[in-house]
Amino acid sequence: MIPCVRRSGSVIVLGWLLCGSGFCQVIEPEMVHLRSTDDREWSEFPQQPDAASLKREFTAKENVIPYTLSLRQQDVKQSWQIRINDKVIGRLVSHEADLITDVVIGPKTLVDGSNQLEIIQTGKKDGDDIRVGEIEVLSLPPLDLRYQSHVLVDIQDENQRLVPGRVTLVDQRGVLMPVSIDPNHYMAAREGVIYTATGKARFGVAPGKYRLFAGRGFEFGVDAAEVDVQAGQQVKRTLTIRREVDTTGWVACDTHIHTLTHSGHGDASVDERIVTLAGEGVELPIATDHNKHIDYRPILAESKMKDTGVERFFTPVIGNEVTTKVGHFNVFPVASSDVEIPEFKSDQWTQLFDDIYSTPDVRVAILNHARDIHGGFRPFSPRHHVSLSGQNLDGWDLRANAMEIINSGATQSDPLELFRDWCGLINRGIEITPVGCSDSHDVARYIGGQGRTYIRCDDHDPANIDVQQAVDAFLAGRVIVSYGLMADVIVNDEFGPGDLVPVEAKRSVSVQATIRGPEWTDADSVQLYVNGQLVDQSALDSATRAEGVIGEATFSIDPRRLPHDGWVTVVALGDGIRAPYWAMAKPYQPDSPDFHPVAFSCSGPIRLDVDGDGRFSSANTYAKKIVESCNDDLPSLGQQLAKHDPSVAIQVLAKLQNAANDAEADSQPSLDVGSNDFAKMISQLPAPIRDAVNRYRRDRRDSEIARVEARE
Repeated sequence: MIPCVRRSGSVIVLGWLLCGSGFCQVIEPEMVHLRSTDDREWSEFPQQPDAASLKREFTAKENVIPYTLSLRQQDVKQSWQIRINDKVIGRLVSHEADLITDVVIGPKTLVDGSNQLEIIQTGKKDGDDIRVGEIEVLSLPPLDLRYQSHVLVDIQDENQRLVPGRVTLVDQRGVLMPVSIDPNHYMAAREGVIYTATGKARFGVAPGKYRLFAGRGFEFGVDAAEVDVQAGQQVKRTLTIRREVDTTGWVACDTHIHTLTHSGHGDASVDERIVTLAGEGVELPIATDHNKHIDYRPILAESKMKDTGVERFFTPVIGNEVTTKVGHFNVFPVASSDVEIPEFKSDQWTQLFDDIYSTPDVRVAILNHARDIHGGFRPFSPRHHVSLSGQNLDGWDLRANAMEIINSGATQSDPLELFRDWCGLINRGIEITPVGCSDSHDVARYIGGQGRTYIRCDDHDPANIDVQQAVDAFLAGRVIVSYGLMADVIVNDEFGPGDLVPVEAKRSVSVQATIRGPEWTDADSVQLYVNGQLVDQSALDSATRAEGVIGEATFSIDPRRLPHDGWVTVVALGDGIRAPYWAMAKPYQPDSPDFHPVAFSCSGPIRLDVDGDGRFSSANTYAKKIVESCNDDLPSLGQQLAKHDPSVAIQVLAKLQNAANDAEADSQPSLDVGSNDFAKMISQLPAPIRDAVNRYRRDRRDSEIARVEARE
């Protein structure tokens, strides 16, 4: 017999074991920390890895049939190659989850006598702290190994009707386990994850004890069951999930969805994507493969999909991630998949946006992941952009009308960084809708619909959503960004996101926030922002929690804080989800080694008409009037700034700084923002305005350094 490793709870037991009709041999019983670079990726790992790669020698006999290499891996992001005797047999799964995976050892890969296993990082050598171990060679092919037993799961709602959903399978330690499914069009499976479009799932597993979870995205609860399945046995479990979050009148939209079929990376085929959308409860998915117009409707019309009934659960929209050297932009709705693609080779925004908006029926252009570098360009790098003022330093006109502030496939180390960027743009006077999305290219690594945007429109029939009505609401800002939470807001008992609120003179403004979420997510604080500035916050009391409602908070805005038009939004924050059935991913391009997942939600802007003219004036509008009226008169400027909100002061300083730079270039006189007199004037302003001005000056200085250094 050949030595084998058996798992019992969290203990690895070395021994000799007959595995079904074959044998298994342990290669490495422990978990080994690998990193091929000097810099630590995550602080949760030791400063020094155990090794840069894993190399193990073992004795075996030549395999005349396919064998299985089974291993456990944790926190894998980059490409790690698996070799036996210098022959590549596969790669680790690009997935940060704790999982066990199987790799085929082809016939005659093993030789009589000494063999060598190697796991090594290849390709782009970015830092990647991983753990790998519990490695076994089993004398069965993976399919034979995982078809020794079968599990059947029915997912039903509280009315005992089958519903689409996601099944998650883990061992007793919570590790995702390999599964096998027969080829079909109603399921999509990866390690430990099975999506079903029909509510029925049948999959093969190795004999053992497992824990099952069933869910259907953010709006539903999670049910769980234990299974102990023996070789040759088939067991069945029925799991019941209830709709816990009331989203009546809100459509669940994911504006950023990819497939391997059309984008060329990730792992989800179009058929699998359709199944995952139904399984996560996405009602308005926008197909956004790179520089392609993709229409899911012909696929839904095929008989194989018709048989599943999946078309009842969402309304697909043709879109495109216009992928350029100067940013990525999701555009929709596109009239048809046959219309001309926008010119994606443009290297400046003017032509790019002209092409985007000339595409038939396109009304939305979303600025994607503005803090990430792609092709050597980061749209909101300090080199190009000042966050506080929302200004572009290259003189480019941002004509996007929405921007991602939560991308669950590319989160930021600072979960509020893009939110603050969005606030700066609103104060700049740019009409721009906040967006939550998934950017999922995969079945399971990045969960489709985990980041999402709720749009206020008729949702009674998910298969027939009025797309134009949804787009109207989206562009008006009648949205809630959701990433594990949903911050529903009412102002003055009547108005919600996207509305213009008439404000009576000398009357306070009431803001009522209801934070929604299923039982398995949580929020600990609610924050109120006025003109992009945090002005109040409230802790949530878990003792008052009800089904689907985590908590409520009421705020009152003093009229003295509203000297002119303004806008409000509410943010909800909580600990992120680590549970394997909906785990939140680590940042895609982290700028900190520390990771703590954060659940987030914010409302679209609620605009306040304080001056009574029936419209909203931005901070930038007021700033323009101040600069024009003061005519470089410092005392007058100080008086005006003292009467306005800090957001206006930031816009004023941005204009004066730009004018000073232009005057220096043109040798024309201008107010000297660096003079002692200017500094003295600033020092005499109220503290909130003074602090805002100083923050802007620091940010602007950082931008000027970044431009000199040409640093993205």
